[in-house]
Amino acid sequence: MTTNNRSWRRALWTAAKLILVAAAVFFVGKVLVDNWPDVRAGWQPPRAGSLVAAALALLGSYFYLYKVSLAVLRRVGYRLSFRAGLRPFFYSLLGRYVPGRFAVIVGKIYMYERRGVPRLTAALAVAYENVFAAVGGVAVALALAAALLTGAFSWAGLGLAAAGALALAMLIQPAVLRRLLAWPLKKMRLGELGTEMFIGRRGSAAFALAYAAYCVSLGVFFAFFAAAFVPLGAAAAAQVGAAYVAAAVLGYVAVFAPSGLGVREGLLVILLQRYMPPGDAAFLAVASRIVAVAAELLLAAAAAGAGSKTEARAARDGPSAKDIQTQ
Repeated sequence: MTTNNRSWRRALWTAAKLILVAAAVFFVGKVLVDNWPDVRAGWQPPRAGSLVAAALALLGSYFYLYKVSLAVLRRVGYRLSFRAGLRPFFYSLLGRYVPGRFAVIVGKIYMYERRGVPRLTAALAVAYENVFAAVGGVAVALALAAALLTGAFSWAGLGLAAAGALALAMLIQPAVLRRLLAWPLKKMRLGELGTEMFIGRRGSAAFALAYAAYCVSLGVFFAFFAAAFVPLGAAAAAQVGAAYVAAAVLGYVAVFAPSGLGVREGLLVILLQRYMPPGDAAFLAVASRIVAVAAELLLAAAAAGAGSKTEARAARDGPSAKDIQTQ
């Protein structure tokens, strides 16, 4: 294939991705605009208690995910202090708004290196994070989608969830993960991976479950957030939270969309219409995105101040003996 043909294919694929994102955003926007008079007519002041609970759940989910990220890095061979890892983690959240995973992966590896983490170790940790996030997230989304589409505790729903969990369990087998991760790292010419750097079966399962728990925490956030604006019973709030998790995971795996923009909101509008009018569904989809972006910007700004002294010290002195953990 000639260079010109490859360029055309890349250009067409980029255009297709932009069209898909634009179509999803247009769909959500149209639903919101068409139903805005109804949204305004039924507007009630948000419930302060539910908003506070939603804010705490969202912030808690971010810091929980941060701790899991540090644990993955520690497991592959490097112990980074809580303060030193703030910038790489919270800056990488903003990198998700660049289409694809390139900005997140390369940026996080670079920032880890600035803190003394060997490049190969940093690359392996970031690769593991993405795999575990996808596996854990998809497992939860399949289980919740099965319940949403077929009814909670139905045999069909349980069968779909079990089949999905079995398929995903195969992906976290050590032999499969080693082949999956070794090839791209070798292509990046980062060196040979030591056997001790790989995470075993129990560790892989534990990290996949940890990321699955993070997805559940996002559902808790949205259940409280939705309940602040729309009257919901406990059962409906749980189902609304489950719908958000399913939509968020689909947005995560849709790498063509910046942080799932449009994809998450579009699916969320479709799923939420079972529990509320379409205008309210579109409003909550857009409002939850705005809240998430604002939270990520604030946390990144806080991390910039908290991590500045740590970065300067790491660049001057290099990693200390107590910060390095070998397998």
